[in-house]
Amino acid sequence: MRDTLTGDIQMAAIKRLITSWTAAAYTIAVIYGGFNVPSNFTDKTFTDGVNILTFLILMFGFFLLLTYVSSLKLGFSSDDLALVLFLGLYSLLLTVNSQSITTVIAVLIPISIAVFYIFYRDSRGLSFINLSPKAGFAAACALAVLLAVFIGAYTSCRYLSFGSPNYDFGIFCNMFASMARDFTQTVSSERDAIIQHFEVHFSPVYYLMLPFYFVFRSPVTLQILQALIVASGIVPLWLISRRRGLSPRASVILSAVYALYPAISGGCSYDLHENCFLTAFLLWLFWAAERKDRFGNILLFVFAVLTLSVKEDAAVYVAFAGIYIAVTDGHDSDLRNPCSENERRGWRGRVSGILTVPRINGVLLVLISVAWFGFTSWFLTKFGYGIMSSRYSNFIPEGGGLADLLRTVLTNPAIVFSESFGTEKLEFIAQMILPLACVPFVTKKPHRLLLLMPLLLINLMPDYQYQHSVFFQYVFGSSAFIFYGTVLNLSEMKPKLRRTLLLLSLSSSILFFGAFIMPKSEYIFRYFENRDKYIQLESYLDVIDDDASVTASTFILPHIADRREIYQLKNGSETEADTDYVVIDLRGVTEYSANEYIHAYENKGYNTIRCEYGTILILERII
Repeated sequence: MRDTLTGDIQMAAIKRLITSWTAAAYTIAVIYGGFNVPSNFTDKTFTDGVNILTFLILMFGFFLLLTYVSSLKLGFSSDDLALVLFLGLYSLLLTVNSQSITTVIAVLIPISIAVFYIFYRDSRGLSFINLSPKAGFAAACALAVLLAVFIGAYTSCRYLSFGSPNYDFGIFCNMFASMARDFTQTVSSERDAIIQHFEVHFSPVYYLMLPFYFVFRSPVTLQILQALIVASGIVPLWLISRRRGLSPRASVILSAVYALYPAISGGCSYDLHENCFLTAFLLWLFWAAERKDRFGNILLFVFAVLTLSVKEDAAVYVAFAGIYIAVTDGHDSDLRNPCSENERRGWRGRVSGILTVPRINGVLLVLISVAWFGFTSWFLTKFGYGIMSSRYSNFIPEGGGLADLLRTVLTNPAIVFSESFGTEKLEFIAQMILPLACVPFVTKKPHRLLLLMPLLLINLMPDYQYQHSVFFQYVFGSSAFIFYGTVLNLSEMKPKLRRTLLLLSLSSSILFFGAFIMPKSEYIFRYFENRDKYIQLESYLDVIDDDASVTASTFILPHIADRREIYQLKNGSETEADTDYVVIDLRGVTEYSANEYIHAYENKGYNTIRCEYGTILILERII
């Protein structure tokens, strides 16, 4: 017993020593960095001016403080929490500075060791956090609000600082202006012609946003709506977690992971897209599948229809959800066949045992998805620009179609592995899976790997680079499946493993958020530091008549897209569009090049009405 006591004292001293060292290093880094993220944090010259004696005194002060706090008998291990806190803060500082996937993974090693050592063997570290269901739900909603504020702030400031291009935000600004006028998705800046957006993507879901745009007719409204829609996914995630038996505390931690998950905030990086609806709609669909009553069955198909309305390829997500529900047949759902074993005897009983409610629902979802995809593919091919099968050109021979994709995968599955797990895609996989501590893979039920199929098919197989990036909208649908699988796997773990993996997931998601998402806040600082300049730039655009046709540079176009006819300026000084005005972004353009623009357009019958070198050039056609 004496040896055990001595060992505990020694271990406590070692933990305090490590914590004190980390805390002192973090304090020095923050002070020398001017209470900001130091740019030369990893440089050998960063602490040239630090006196080693001062550092040791600071370290000793932290050691004494930790020893005093530990003596207060707070009911939980203050040493453990302090170790995780300061190790986490220092690691966050490092990852924010490096913005490197290799650094994040390297830092995760000591973080994982600390979390497993502390929380796997002892639950006292979280004993002071005891939430009621109402308090937990309120905390989850608060996290959703914070997430919406962050996304809304950085995307709005991106637009306000003239950082949003025509592709794709200018297109949607132009489209919503048309929807507000005559309820049609008419656009002119998408294909250099006046067309319906339905000819490019089948997305009736945008009409759900239209009432809000009617009231607040501004592109900023669209950015804020996207932020609210994406953040609202926390609500069904909370409900699924609680239905699956996770405690309010565990459900709040998982909600925090959602709020910090890089694909959720990062997917909004390039402004509004209809895909933003996918995460929330699919999580609501899974929640409906978890219900026992008839109302749940109705909601299942309501959210399936809403998901299908997002885009033509949304049918893939609904189909895989249907396949999963049909295959599991209630094993992962509370929807179970109510028939007793006696009622299942005989052929009628056996049939009723096969045709359970989950299987019927799942099969119907698959059939509806196939029918919807067939219809939208036919519509886009006959009346529009066709489906974008070219994104699978690494599977489809020249001149082929989706049938060739299926043939290639079935006859040569090796190509799936070679095309889906290249170096660039492995980094993407790390950004999608490591923030969840690999929990989607931690299961004894192989059928749950079906929930990873959308990630493989939509994000990993295509050679279209943007589909395997957490900074584009193509990650929203896959994220819903990944989070649902995470909840299912967590719900079946033993408490100490679930607690440990949840905290490791929270720690990991914080590091990934800091490394890859926090830099997006630069848009906020950039706007407010140069706010007067951007307001003045907006005022220059007021000289353009509201009903005039315009050709504009890509970053200017969204700001004047509320008109019937607007086109993006091509590279160089020529444009195919014959419009009333031409607006050219001169930021980053030399005075010599600006004068070349003026000369070229004057020869085409235009007159300069505003020229601010280094800022903007506005020309009007002479009637």
